[in-house]
Amino acid sequence: MSLRLFRWLVFLGGISPAFAFAWLWHQDRLGIFPEETLLHLSGRTGLTLLLVTIAWGFAWRFTGWVGFIATRRQVGLWAFWWLTGHLLIWIGWDQGWQWAWALEEIGELLHLQLGVSAWLILLLLALTSPTDLRKAMPTLVWKSLHRLIYLASALGIWHLWIATRLDYRMVTAFAFTLAGLILLRLIFLKPPQKH
Repeated sequence: MSLRLFRWLVFLGGISPAFAFAWLWHQDRLGIFPEETLLHLSGRTGLTLLLVTIAWGFAWRFTGWVGFIATRRQVGLWAFWWLTGHLLIWIGWDQGWQWAWALEEIGELLHLQLGVSAWLILLLLALTSPTDLRKAMPTLVWKSLHRLIYLASALGIWHLWIATRLDYRMVTAFAFTLAGLILLRLIFLKPPQKH
């Protein structure tokens, strides 16, 4: 597969949930509280893409195909985009753009604190993702900073765990996926064996 085609497929993968949500809205299939449905769907979409961003690095390691590493930033930015939408849906529809009330809620509820913390980390990663800025930063600093994606993912999963009420299958799958990716990371961080 050509790299250009793969980039387009990643783009379509990142934007396609918007068309799916629009279709559900048009068909009046978002339930009694559509804003709550969109809140959950956008959050899960963003979290899924966040884990895909991490997995893309290992896919590149295992296959050697440049397409994975070339589109990793693109997937990460889509994750940030969807999670920003998730945050804005909560502030706009759930809180009615009442910033004082929203801040009070965040100050009182742990799952909101976790979610906002994860988003702030991702904001930092998004702001430092442009190529020119990456080249301007010391390589070790940039790499260390962008490894915070693991922390952001963990905070996001914890946020979802607390917010989940009945069915924990999805959040458990997220947690096991992240645990597996962290295990792979630890394996690759091991120093070479001495003989």
